[in-house]
Amino acid sequence: MGQVPRELTPLESALHFFGAELRHWRTVRELSQAALGRRTHDSGALIGKVEKAERLPSLALARRLDAVLDTGGALERLWPHVDHERATRDAPSDGLVGGSESGASDLGLTWSGTPEAMVAIVVELWRMDLDRRSVLASASWVSSAFAGPTREWLLNQKEEILRDQPGRRISQHDVDALWAMCSAFTDADHRLGGGYARSTLLHYISQVVLPLLGGRYDDIIGRELMAAIARLCDLCAFMNFDSGRQGLAQRYFIQALRLAQAGGNRALGAHILADMSMQAHYLGDAPQALELASAGLSTGLDCGSPSTVARCAALQGRAHALRGDRRACSEACAVAERALDQAMPADEPGWIQFFTAEELAAEMLYIASDLGRHQDVQRLAPRVLASSGGMERRRVLCTTTLASSYLPSEDNSRSDIDQVCDLLGQMIPSLGSLNSTRSLERVNSIRRTLSAHAERSSVQEAEEYFRSTIAAVGIHP
Repeated sequence: MGQVPRELTPLESALHFFGAELRHWRTVRELSQAALGRRTHDSGALIGKVEKAERLPSLALARRLDAVLDTGGALERLWPHVDHERATRDAPSDGLVGGSESGASDLGLTWSGTPEAMVAIVVELWRMDLDRRSVLASASWVSSAFAGPTREWLLNQKEEILRDQPGRRISQHDVDALWAMCSAFTDADHRLGGGYARSTLLHYISQVVLPLLGGRYDDIIGRELMAAIARLCDLCAFMNFDSGRQGLAQRYFIQALRLAQAGGNRALGAHILADMSMQAHYLGDAPQALELASAGLSTGLDCGSPSTVARCAALQGRAHALRGDRRACSEACAVAERALDQAMPADEPGWIQFFTAEELAAEMLYIASDLGRHQDVQRLAPRVLASSGGMERRRVLCTTTLASSYLPSEDNSRSDIDQVCDLLGQMIPSLGSLNSTRSLERVNSIRRTLSAHAERSSVQEAEEYFRSTIAAVGIHP
């Protein structure tokens, strides 16, 4: 099995954007790192380090890569942004970034046995993320790491979290303020992507949340405090998931679930399990995605949240679709539809109220895509797009899914390359303001497929539009 490519965050770093574009063009030309290195008279190891954003490329290297990969100068145009980033870091060209990598910490992958140990892990995780991002950002996602926490969650252990020690007394007002901030950060994530407010959320946690964890609270306030912080931890996880930090996201998801258990909030835990399932699906781990969605569904049924049941059942359907099990997928979708029909949004927790009929239609759209049902994708897309006003990430993900339904394939009688290019052109402007690595990767996947039709004028125009627009405004050095 080949090595999994290092996760990049191209919309937050010029160096990562350069690495992502290099990886894109190398993949298009079907060259290994070693083969590309031979053609540019560099080592394959150097190519790999530049591609993984571990080394800063020189201008000469960018030009050599452009010439061999026939990019039309795409990498040289990106190089000034990389050089600006180099100047701010005071690092040499073709030099190591951030020193040697000693491997990511296992911090956050374990399920703590006591509330005190849980708080210590969460505090250290947040502090490490703030102080040593390079270490945690490179942490790998571990499929087996979700199994233990899921089992512990389903056991539903009861525990006391009374904290009676010196410190400021935590009140209901403090907890309410946290929930208000949860809503604000959720809105930013939905509209502009996970990378947009990630650093702001981290600083809010450092300045406001961590001091609360060190305060005094009785058991009732303590549980409500843990639940609110669980939601913030879940948001932190989802923002990292969306911005390409999969290993770090996994650690936050596990700790969010642990906090939800300490808070005794089963509905929130089910929602977190659904988010975890979405990440597993995105990473292609269908069995893990199914296990997580099923755990969320079981919890949602127990706690009486029809909207949660609907979302978890829909994610069950996506996992079945990824496995190619059409019958099980259809059954899960039917459960989701029945549950949503019973839901009363005003009676549901605030974090799940977004899951409306339009959101279920979006899940059905992705399911249809995974099953290769191109006509269903094209039928569902207009409804989803019409309800995506202000939610740029969903609009881009939906549009890329629709565009993929027109790509040529053996089983697609409705392929239309010009339509793909038109849809690609519609979403490219949004990428300039949307900080979502998932979205950019979906666009790049379509670009790679279109490269086989590079002689067509519509493909050339779409590629040039991407280069001139995204390479200029999509980088945040």
